[in-house]
Amino acid sequence: MRKQDKLDNNRSSNWLPIVYVITSLTLMLLPLQQTVNSVRAILAYLFIPQLRIAHRTKEYFKDISEGTQTLLNVAFENFELKEELKKLQIDALEIPTLQEENARLRQALNFKKSIKIDGIWAKVAYKEPGKMSSLIIDKGEADGIILRSPALALTKDGVPALLGMVVEVSKNTSKILLLPDEDFNAYVYLGNTKTEALLKGHGLRNVTLKYLPLEENLQINTPVFTSSSSALFPEGLLVGYLLNDGTEGLTGASTYKEPTLKSALNFDTVKEVFVLSHKGENNA
Repeated sequence: MRKQDKLDNNRSSNWLPIVYVITSLTLMLLPLQQTVNSVRAILAYLFIPQLRIAHRTKEYFKDISEGTQTLLNVAFENFELKEELKKLQIDALEIPTLQEENARLRQALNFKKSIKIDGIWAKVAYKEPGKMSSLIIDKGEADGIILRSPALALTKDGVPALLGMVVEVSKNTSKILLLPDEDFNAYVYLGNTKTEALLKGHGLRNVTLKYLPLEENLQINTPVFTSSSSALFPEGLLVGYLLNDGTEGLTGASTYKEPTLKSALNFDTVKEVFVLSHKGENNA
């Protein structure tokens, strides 16, 4: 039995070369060039991504069958339509952002015209999330910005308000020290009584007013403005609003009230900064 199986296997092995030769001759004699090219084209489309994004590939696929060419043309058109759809979706996402930026710029132009002072508009290039100490703008010495210049920004209502001052200047960027920083201070006055005080940052979001008389009747939400006593800032710039009346923590030894002031600006959302020229001198 084993001898018979071995004999059968030997016979099969003898026939295999003959079958391969006949198959090879048949493939060589038959007109299969177009079919082979079609298969090659389809495989290339499936496995070579660059071909799917090519503008046209007529030279590469010039020898394929008409049916395969039609199939590939449909595939190309489908791919291009999908890419166009993605582009339209991206454009749709960008429209609200552009509209928001245009609104801010319109406010900015109105602001510059209304207060009649010289300065330079810049965009915020970098600010560390959660930090209230400083930010970087995209304008510097090459644009005319000088050290210790006042920096303003617009509130959500389009009102110009004090943001800080320039503390570092390089060729194309500048660093703005913000109100809450511990190194920031400025003379201000209360909008209802004109009483002056010293604004002092302490590293937190809100700031403190110092040296207000004990007899001063402070009211919550009173606006506070920059004072003419300040050597750096022009008079009358909005700074913020009182959060309390300054009576908390007073003792018999207290000689002044120190209320807390909330900045008129949301430092997290500031995107454009107006840096005053000539240390804020009014050119009206």
